[in-house]
Amino acid sequence: MKIEEQILANPILREVHDLLDNQTAKGLAKYGTTVNPMDYTTIEWLKHFREEMIDGAVYATVVIQKLEEMQK
Repeated sequence: MKIEEQILANPILREVHDLLDNQTAKGLAKYGTTVNPMDYTTIEWLKHFREEMIDGAVYATVVIQKLEEMQK
């Protein structure tokens, strides 16, 4: 089975694949291009990554609190 077939056959990998497709389309619509490593310095890329991870921590905390509330 080819890799693309395996991705499509696995619901988790298919969802991640779809998310990447959607995120790429969103970036193209907003910026007119895909990711270019030369757009930022390494430090700037790390700062962007850090900001995204902080957002992720906020989202995870919200979900944890909602799940904890449901368990009460």
